[in-house]
Amino acid sequence: MGIENMPVQDILGKIERGEIALPDIQREFVWTNTQVKDLIESIYRKNPIGLILLWEKPFGKDIPTVLIEEVRTDERPYKELIIDGQQRLTSILLVHRGKLTRNGKAREIELLFNPLEEEFQLGNPKIRNKPNWFNVTKVIHEPLTKLIDKERLKNELNLTDNDIDTKIYNRLEELKSQLNREPIPVFRIPSNKDYEEIAKIFVNINSKGTRIRITELLLALLAIKLPGKFKKNLNDFLSELEDKGWELDVSILIRSLVAIATGQGRLQYFRNISEGMSETDLEVHWKATKENLEHLIKILYENLAITDSSLLPSEAVLVPLVLYLKQKNGRLSSDETKDLISWFLLASFWGRYAGATDTQLDEDIKDIKKENNLQGLFKNLKNKVGRLKISTDDFVGSGNDKKLLLYVICKEEGATDWFKGHKITTSDIQYHHIYPRSLLKKRGIDGNLINDISNIAFLTEKANKTILNKEPSEYLKDIDEEKLKKQFVPLDKELWKLENYEKFLEKRRQIIVDKINEYFQSLGAGTYP
Repeated sequence: MGIENMPVQDILGKIERGEIALPDIQREFVWTNTQVKDLIESIYRKNPIGLILLWEKPFGKDIPTVLIEEVRTDERPYKELIIDGQQRLTSILLVHRGKLTRNGKAREIELLFNPLEEEFQLGNPKIRNKPNWFNVTKVIHEPLTKLIDKERLKNELNLTDNDIDTKIYNRLEELKSQLNREPIPVFRIPSNKDYEEIAKIFVNINSKGTRIRITELLLALLAIKLPGKFKKNLNDFLSELEDKGWELDVSILIRSLVAIATGQGRLQYFRNISEGMSETDLEVHWKATKENLEHLIKILYENLAITDSSLLPSEAVLVPLVLYLKQKNGRLSSDETKDLISWFLLASFWGRYAGATDTQLDEDIKDIKKENNLQGLFKNLKNKVGRLKISTDDFVGSGNDKKLLLYVICKEEGATDWFKGHKITTSDIQYHHIYPRSLLKKRGIDGNLINDISNIAFLTEKANKTILNKEPSEYLKDIDEEKLKKQFVPLDKELWKLENYEKFLEKRRQIIVDKINEYFQSLGAGTYP
């Protein structure tokens, strides 16, 4: 076990021969042609493109797979699975071939290279036929002498034979060499490693800064029991959520499924699903996961006017609440709904799942299963933080933890756009700096203080652009005072002067925090304060 540097052409050869495959659970090739271009440029310039993670076929396991390209005619079984690196390897193969077909869908690219400027561009009719622009796919496969038109280069660009040799031929040869022989670091997970060992491998690799997530491995493991049907259900549901503005990481769905199916919160408990559960039972648990997540999103919309996931500091707070709704069969009393939204907001603000997410999720999920209420979760949160009540010292700085609470209490006050009067929603708000950043920078104000939450109001894009760099004392006087009060702007005009910026922050922060604590007290939130 270790990292091996493997030439590009060797990896691609294994893919084309079917020796390397994708777990059937992985999503489609989604990189844009621009991303593909950037990757090829990185390879040419010998910049690192990241580690490829392969998993040797587990003994006795028949994991459903898909081919990166449907071109193989033999039936030799795969030897390794791509766990991390699908997009990069597919991108390189696309450029090598110029066209790929997967699941009946064709994907083409025309990538052009100008060796004189060492510049890459996507297919452009204006440059396609110029003598100094070369199709990268042809450069890889054809003799360079056939591609280089020396006469045109001399006549149209006044190049000498030496220029053509050093700046055209040599650089094209370098490009060809890089896209065939450039070594890519490959890390192999042996087939005999158990789940805990694999988890440790992920932790160690992640500590070195690579882009690997254990969720992807666990999804591959899930595919052992669930072939394409589950993959389609999962991807379809992710797409449905995205269409509604909820761009959730796939791990949130998997964690919720694990919580409902096993009553536990660690991703490692996935093995209980992939190894010991019937497909029928799994379908039942998946249906419950989907229905209760949709129900939770509806509750957040109806009670907090949250229309999408953009303001969520951590998506992990959704997981125990999905289980809670399942435990309650989706039927919550008024007080239980208040507890749900209170815990959601407080856990988001205090960063309940910052750090050891698995440990803390496991603790909370077990409490829900045991008590069938959220009181244990309030207790766990209080034990971690020391208290639940929010002070002005806590409400300093920027970040979605504070923006979420500010948005909720602004909505509670009936806040509207200052100019058009539209009600603010998460789907169309912009974060308006009441004191413009440019003016504060000129005064030498620290960046963290400039972006402090107490300098933020919620406006629509058009209104935000209307104000531009005006000083608060210049534009706030023209806004209805009731609209200002609903976003907790102090009405003392002395505080609107640039020299009183920090006093303005202190005053507005106090107003906001008082309103936040009043809001939570009205909900009767758990053991608050």
